[in-house]
Amino acid sequence: MNGYEMMADSYRQLVKQGKIDKETADREIRVYDFLATCDSDDLCRMVDSSAFNDIIRAYLKMAVQSADIDEDSRNKVVGQLRWLFDEKTAKQVLEGR
Repeated sequence: MNGYEMMADSYRQLVKQGKIDKETADREIRVYDFLATCDSDDLCRMVDSSAFNDIIRAYLKMAVQSADIDEDSRNKVVGQLRWLFDEKTAKQVLEGR
């Protein structure tokens, strides 16, 4: 059992215990059940699809703001992220290439 399967099962238990409504749990379960079927290459393909670019960019912006980095440096970091999205695959980034 992988971590995603465990998360889906946790939501199933929460529904049985009446701690969360079924509709909310079903959405979470659907996502975690799907992720449980994915290997590392599948996850990389999802990132490469650009479906998560805006979310990743927002996390990065928040991180550099929280790190008290000057605005010019923040803009450079975000610019590099845009370049990486265009020029590198998720697998290449994970491998440090």
